Amino acid sequence: MDALRPFSQSMSPESISYYRRLTAEYEAYCQQQMDNHFMAAKFNFKSCQRCGYCCLCYPCIPRPDEIAPAARYLEMTISDFVNKYMVADTADCQIFFLRWAKEGQEDITGARIPPWRTYDRGYCVLFDKEKKSCRIHPVRPSEAKLIKCWDNRQSRDKKLWGMSGWGKDDIFAFLPDFDPKYFRNAKLNTSSLIFKGESNL
Repeated sequence: MDALRPFSQSMSPESISYYRRLTAEYEAYCQQQMDNHFMAAKFNFKSCQRCGYCCLCYPCIPRPDEIAPAARYLEMTISDFVNKYMVADTADCQIFFLRWAKEGQEDITGARIPPWRTYDRGYCVLFDKEKKSCRIHPVRPSEAKLIKCWDNRQSRDKKLWGMSGWGKDDIFAFLPDFDPKYFRNAKLNTSSLIFKGESNL
């Protein structure tokens, strides 16, 4: 229950149970995906193999000052970049941050992601599956540079996570009309919500 404590203040017991099941199902999915990716960690390599696993299961999160360089690299305004590639998310319902959307989340870019869409399947929208590379690789966030699948000590250091660079009001610099209670009218993506022994919701 500790991991969900911030959420539990505003969620019913049924919602907490449902969210726990979503989390467990996503972790199982990511475990299965390890078999489909040529991960450095599996072969004791000490360099990125560009397999795409991180971009599929754990896309990096930029700090506020890393968004403008990415937008410039793609020759876009910050506003257009955010509205095309990013969703607002939170880990504690107190501080909100922008992160890359995943494939299939294009209907909710530029707005807060509904909690039930957090675990949508799909690669980061900036991952080029054909070239096996990031479309913004030269200006990728520091989290993508520092956290490596073959060294899980760094992935446990929360100070390295991009979301740790966000303050309470930073979201408004990118989404001035942001309202944490508002979700864009988005459909429930049921393809990723299959629990063992159950059909789609």
